[in-house]
This record gives sequence, structure tokens and C-alpha cells, in this order.
Amino acid sequence: MHMIREGVKGDTAVRPQKGATGINGEYFRMDTFAKAKFTAVATGQHDGDDLTFAVYQATDATGTGAAQLGATITMAQGVKVKMATVVCTTVQVADTLILQPFYFNGEGALTAGTALTFTAAAAESIPNRQFINTADGDAATSLAACINDATYGVPGLLAAVDTATVTITCTEPGGGDRQVPTTKNGTGAFTITESDAATLVTTDLIQEADFEVYVQDLTRDSDYTHVQARLASIETDVATCVMLERAMAGYGPVGQAVAYTDTSA
Repeated sequence: MHMIREGVKGDTAVRPQKGATGINGEYFRMDTFAKAKFTAVATGQHDGDDLTFAVYQATDATGTGAAQLGATITMAQGVKVKMATVVCTTVQVADTLILQPFYFNGEGALTAGTALTFTAAAAESIPNRQFINTADGDAATSLAACINDATYGVPGLLAAVDTATVTITCTEPGGGDRQVPTTKNGTGAFTITESDAATLVTTDLIQEADFEVYVQDLTRDSDYTHVQARLASIETDVATCVMLERAMAGYGPVGQAVAYTDTSA
């Protein structure tokens, strides 16, 4: 049996941390691998926050001759997240929460589904996607009921309530069956937009972005051999990290620098 760890090397490119506004990761060598993928993860962005994610190349592990590869990615709050919370705080009549699911299109790409608007009202009406705006806990329970309804809710999303907090996730984490693009099994992410950030306090829990590097795209005639991830413009209450996977090693076996390992076998 071929093990993933035998062909793909995993490393932490930027360690998990909170409080830094800009982070430069370590440089990792690419001259013995054909491909690499950086995956940036952000948690805690709210109320219009965003941060930037970029990848650089250099000639050695100390960053000599650093030069950017590709374009800078902006990770904006609420856009194609995998998990988010909404805290109901003195919700007003006519406050709205818009949820737009994204489904896999059968070829591994995300395709936008229908954006649904849930509106606070004096009385709950699930067919009209209206949730009650009375006490905070009641508003949260009613909002979750609207989102979860089999007919009028959001296919592929699940809302769970804890007091006044609604946690929204995908029914099948990671997307499930990507060959079924129009059902809940194919949901991969969702975009969430609140009308008032003071009454429907929305916070991203999981948002990801990735950047793939091919060794042939490095400036090899100038001996560029290493790559690095950088994060910038981070709010101090936002936590981030970046993971790195390098694949198709020119020399084997791939070594994993981990403290512990096991398999399901």
C-alpha cells in the first residue's frame, strides 16, 4: 500500500499565532520537488477585516534575493468560509443575514449557489425566511431553525445554537461527493453577509486560501531554489497559520519531520 506520507512532505510554513500584523515564514527548498502548495488559514476575521497572503522565492534558506511569485491574495472576511459564527445582540426588525453556498461543479471547482436572505421580524415565519428578533437566545434559535429547514433553509449548511451564538458549517465538511454538484453533498464553502455588524456579530472561524508553486516557474537560471509564505495586514485579534505540502520528490523516500506517527491499518 502506498502511503501519502511517502510521496507528499508536509511542513508548517507559518506557525499558528495570533497578535502579529505581518508574518514572514521560513524558506523551504524546492530543488528536490516538482510541486508545492501553501495553504493559508485564518480564523477570527470580522466586520470587514481582510489580510493578504503572498509567496516568495529566494536563492537559499536565508531569503537571499527574495522576489514575489504570482499575485498577492486578499483574504476578505465572510467570503467562501467553511465555518462561521453569528452572535445575536439586540437584533432589530429588518436586520438581515445573507448566506450563499458554493458547490463543487463535478470537476473540483466551486460554483455559486443561490444566495438566501434571512430577515429579522416580530414573529418567526420559516417560509418567508423570517426569524424572531426578541431575546438574543430566541433570535439565535429562530435563525438556526430557518437555516436548517429542509424546504426553505440553505442546502448543504448546518446551523447549531449555543445560547445567542449560531455556528454555521457545511453539512459535509470538505465538500463530500464533488460529483453531485447541486446537492448538499457537494457544498464546499459559503459566503456570509450581515446587514449590521453590531447586532448580527459575524466572525469567520475557518477561511482558507492556497497557492501552488511549480519548480519550473522559479527563476532557475539565477539559482532560485527556495519558497516562502508571507501574511500581512492582519488584525491583532485574528489567528493565522500556513501549511506547506511538497510533492513529486526527485529523490526518495520523503522524510517527515514529525514527533509521532501512526496509521489506521
